[in-house]
Amino acid sequence: MALVLSRYGAAAGAPPGVDAQRFAAACLADTYEVLADLVGVTSGVVGPPSLSDLLWPGALHLPEELGVREVAARVGTSFDELVLVPADAPDLPGLVLAKMFKVLHRVDLTVAPERGGPGMVALGLALPLADWVPDEALDLDRLDWPALLARAPQRSRGALSPDWHRLRTADAIRRLDPRLEGWEETRALLEGRARG
Repeated sequence: MALVLSRYGAAAGAPPGVDAQRFAAACLADTYEVLADLVGVTSGVVGPPSLSDLLWPGALHLPEELGVREVAARVGTSFDELVLVPADAPDLPGLVLAKMFKVLHRVDLTVAPERGGPGMVALGLALPLADWVPDEALDLDRLDWPALLARAPQRSRGALSPDWHRLRTADAIRRLDPRLEGWEETRALLEGRARG
């Protein structure tokens, strides 16, 4: 299972002249598309009811007020691996997520650090959630990898995955690579030809 957490929106990353809410919506849509394109993975969103039109058939839509621990408990009845992604990573390569799923069969937790930032661009959890995983490890805006790993019963219970950037500041927009496929909604908005 792979879910976008809408609470980690990209509004603060909107560049000058671009409406913050439209920018956040475009980034969320593109981030969700990355997850929806993964083969053999059920995708979805944790967010408000208004996002239901965005989802592909069979996708999971959970209420935005659920915390990560509650989300893990809810999906843990049907899935044994969960990857969570913030809604401000529209050009996240699917390969980063695929590598996370590849290691989740042998670890309790894997994180993809936020490139150039203090958080993570994805959090992977084996389900049910291991007892040693603290609440602070479930906040995608902050990551203290050495402290987190020190909590694990063995260091091998956690793994680092490849890093990637998030669009949390207007300056971060320069990290988007026009040569990369995907992020169509964000690209269209930035080019001034947003789709109706």
